[in-house]
Amino acid sequence: MSIEARLAELGVTLPVQAAALGIYRPAVRSGNLVYVSGQLPTREGAVVHPGLLGAGVSIEQGQEAAQVAAINALAAVQ
Repeated sequence: MSIEARLAELGVTLPVQAAALGIYRPAVRSGNLVYVSGQLPTREGAVVHPGLLGAGVSIEQGQEAAQVAAINALAAVQ
């Protein structure tokens, strides 16, 4: 199964990579490794569930923010 097929099976659509907010490259490939930087839990230009886990942000909200950041990191590698 391809990566694209597995993401589709999970209902994950990779977003268009946002422009870098600083002087860095969002992803750099070195051999079979990819280093990512600056991937925040943003959706449509806004941070998903800002704040501190346990202090206004629930475990479920933290999990969603982590998932959004991971999907953004995958989008940076495209």
